[in-house]
Amino acid sequence: MTTLENTISILECLPETDLIQIQDLAKKLFRRHEDKTVDEAVGRFLKPMSREDFMRDIENADKEFARGEYQEMGEALDEVYRELKI
Repeated sequence: MTTLENTISILECLPETDLIQIQDLAKKLFRRHEDKTVDEAVGRFLKPMSREDFMRDIENADKEFARGEYQEMGEALDEVYRELKI
């Protein structure tokens, strides 16, 4: 019996309340897997930086924001997703 067949036979014996809990757990595991995939893609996109570089980028971002040079969050995320091709 394969793992899938064995799992299905076990699930067929469980009450609905247990099946709902298993479904919720499966969704959480799937989201965790998706998050890991996205994290790996971001890691390939972004290069490691020093603390000094990070602080300089924050300072520059503050100045740009003060001048009104910024994007709405949805636009910025869309741009990142396009770059990552996810």
